[in-house]
Amino acid sequence: MELRDLVEALLRGDALSARQWVADAARCRLSWSDLPSPMDLSPVGLAVAASVVELMASRAGQPAPRWARAAPASPTTVFLVRAAETMPRLRRLCEEEGPEPLRKRRILAPPEFLTWA
Repeated sequence: MELRDLVEALLRGDALSARQWVADAARCRLSWSDLPSPMDLSPVGLAVAASVVELMASRAGQPAPRWARAAPASPTTVFLVRAAETMPRLRRLCEEEGPEPLRKRRILAPPEFLTWA
């Protein structure tokens, strides 16, 4: 599994592929703590990768890798749910209650982003 695939799906707004990637990671018992830093990502891509890895590691009860904890914020605000760009209530929800690892890097998504049952 390549973290780059998850990041690219998220940046394309392809929620189905992103959720499938996360489900596959759970099925494979992916160790979020051991994921290497993805190479050759833009600053935005690296911020998305770090924030999602930190979020998923936290949900799995694992520490985030050092590279993810140290990654800087995105140079621009990124909406992982496109509707948040145009829907004021959804945007406010993302800004105020979205996952903290995402918000601290200017990545906006709803509170239950990338959860699955």
